[in-house]
Amino acid sequence: MHKVVWDMDPGIDDALALILALKSPEVQVLGITTVAGNAPVEMTSANARCILEFLNEGGIPVAMGAANPLNHPLEDALSYHGPDGLGNCGLPLPLTPLYPVKAWDFLARLVLDAPGELTLVATGPLTNVAYAFELHAELPELLAGLVLMGGAYDLTPYGKGNRTPFAEFNIWQDPEAAHAVFNSGANIFAVGLDVSMDPAACLNSQHLEQIRTGRTPAAHLAAQLVEYEVKYHGCCRMHDPLALATLLDASLLDFTSARVEIVTGNDWDRGVTRILAADSSQLIHVASAVDGPRFLKLFLSHILEE
Repeated sequence: MHKVVWDMDPGIDDALALILALKSPEVQVLGITTVAGNAPVEMTSANARCILEFLNEGGIPVAMGAANPLNHPLEDALSYHGPDGLGNCGLPLPLTPLYPVKAWDFLARLVLDAPGELTLVATGPLTNVAYAFELHAELPELLAGLVLMGGAYDLTPYGKGNRTPFAEFNIWQDPEAAHAVFNSGANIFAVGLDVSMDPAACLNSQHLEQIRTGRTPAAHLAAQLVEYEVKYHGCCRMHDPLALATLLDASLLDFTSARVEIVTGNDWDRGVTRILAADSSQLIHVASAVDGPRFLKLFLSHILEE
């Protein structure tokens, strides 16, 4: 079992990934930290707690983090995810209070208390992670690994940008944080648009009908989230669930090891993730292929399990 601390910005695909995690015996979520990205941080923090409470997992602590990227104003994605960030799924407001420390301190404490045992999953902008690594320089090497959703690496025909023609949303939102994290020395597995935009790894209306047959709260919530994506975007991209899938079945994805340059600043190429020739610098394991049908089968079987 992978013990996980998770930094997220829910967001429909974060929500689907969290549902998948809570239905997966392969992972144990010890804590969640929230960041501004898909929605403002107050909303992502409420959404994480709403999902946990709806799935009777309200005991998992949620600590709120950064309200803005390091050097840029927040530009959320509510136009994509809906005004509540969760496709208007109508979850009640959370009753559980936030964990009373900042996200980066909470994240660091969990890792420092169990060196070498925790995997950090990061499915939003990397602001909180960068703060934690800055405050605790030893943290990256104390992680069992860092699995993140971010980047477009031009390794497949799908490895193009979704925030600009060149940059993926999470990296573009806070490229300075991404630069710090990618050069931190952590053992990083980066799942980007090269695999998550592959049509074979997307849920469609037929998959939605399967999910609707489920009778559990997890299936009910997943159906609402997927329905919104299918209705407004044609299919449901599984960006964040694919990152989590790295921990559920590593054979679903192929990875190539490479140096990665993150373009910082605010020019046209902000947030570009550029593959460089390998040398003795830090190598990032970048997802380069996915077995889409097998991944979707895993997702559906976990979600529908009673």
